[in-house]
Amino acid sequence: METFTFRYQPKATPKDLFSRLEKAAKTKVRDIEKDQTSSNSIPAILSTMSAGRIQLFYAIADEKPDSIYQLAQSLHRDQANVIRDVRVLEGLGLIELLTEKDGERERSRPVALYDRLVFDFGEVRAKESLPRRGSPKKSAAS
Repeated sequence: METFTFRYQPKATPKDLFSRLEKAAKTKVRDIEKDQTSSNSIPAILSTMSAGRIQLFYAIADEKPDSIYQLAQSLHRDQANVIRDVRVLEGLGLIELLTEKDGERERSRPVALYDRLVFDFGEVRAKESLPRRGSPKKSAAS
């Protein structure tokens, strides 16, 4: 099973990114990891991979449509919006568009390059001084 991961890295900074790229250039060891992308912004991840685009990706992977038109019809979505979202998925490297001849016409067939998407938001470490949700607060008398 091929998995693509969207990773949230809250402490990543542009300076870190450039330093890693510089090191990769000097050592000629690739820094960019295959099958994943990372961001220090949850809103950026969620705006890039909206619910509609996630649904679109899985429709491509599961239904294996013959064309973007067929994909739009199966999802009951406007074809222009589907084309826009397909281009984003293609730009992220999640799908590939294959151009095929259908008689005199050419059509683009979207093909998923992964079976699964994972959104990794990391571990959350709660501070001990904060009460857990639903637990009683400590009183000053205790």
